[in-house]
Amino acid sequence: MHFAEPGILLILGIAVSGGILSAVIVKRLSIPQVLGYLVMGIIIGESGFKLVTRADIETLSPLNFFALGVIGFLVGSEIRFETFKKYGRQFSSILLAEGLSAFILVSVPISIVVYFLFRDISSAIAAGIVFGAIASATDPASTINVLWEYRSAGILTTTLIAIVALDDALAMTLYGIGTSVAQILTGTNVSIAAQAVGVVVNLGGSLALGFAAGMVLNFLLHRSRTRDYMLSLAIGVLLLCIGIAVMFHMDVILAAMMAGITVSNIAPRRSREFLGLMQSFATPIYILFFVLVGARLGISSIPLWLWLIIGIYILGRSVGKTAGAFIGARISKADRIVQKNTG
Repeated sequence: MHFAEPGILLILGIAVSGGILSAVIVKRLSIPQVLGYLVMGIIIGESGFKLVTRADIETLSPLNFFALGVIGFLVGSEIRFETFKKYGRQFSSILLAEGLSAFILVSVPISIVVYFLFRDISSAIAAGIVFGAIASATDPASTINVLWEYRSAGILTTTLIAIVALDDALAMTLYGIGTSVAQILTGTNVSIAAQAVGVVVNLGGSLALGFAAGMVLNFLLHRSRTRDYMLSLAIGVLLLCIGIAVMFHMDVILAAMMAGITVSNIAPRRSREFLGLMQSFATPIYILFFVLVGARLGISSIPLWLWLIIGIYILGRSVGKTAGAFIGARISKADRIVQKNTG
């Protein structure tokens, strides 16, 4: 026990300090600093010097949930009901177009390639569906990190934040139904209707949990008079929200996001100060998150045929997201800057 704890602390120190150093280097190359965090993770992880092992990453997995919760909460705090009322049609159009386009442009070619590799049509379609469902998701952490880094504001930033927030629900739906179809194709007896109900319950439960956490936090903040207590209360309530979500297998990001939406819309003035504190507190948390993501990548152990799948996935997802966002924005007659750059 005495030897394990300093080891973890040393890993955390290397991750944060090394992540910042690598971010400074890539920033000089006019590249978003999040790439620097990932590169540092690769260097110290499975594909590099192996300073961080699989066991270490498993030990630190609660930190990943906390990081996702903090990021989700801050993403939610950027969303205003009046914005959705004004731009809701545009957001919905872009969301469906980019999510479904990525799904189709990844699932179809991967199904074809997997079939030619293994000559099993059921497994090929199942693999394509699962990869396509995953491709429909947008990681809020990296997107928001880039927006914060460049301190961007305006209709494009507002659209990006809204799409990132809504994308989680769409991806969860596609993944839940897609994995059911995949299981049926591979011979597992699964009910699509039951899986769909499970997705709806999961979504509803996550939103209800987040709303309750936001209401509790708003109540406590209303009675708090000092900045220190504000931050402590926010972290405490958020940890409870994340813990309950993990315990009942709910979506951590969605629950935390709903908590942020609730607080920022019910008490916009009162929440502004503590949200600023929260964002400052979050910086080392998401640095650790991205470094550990990089450390988890076992690049050296990936077989050659899987690189082909990875290439198709990246290309199909990139084209799907970009083209889909453009089409959705064009259909909804969004501003030209939104049409051109959202993807």
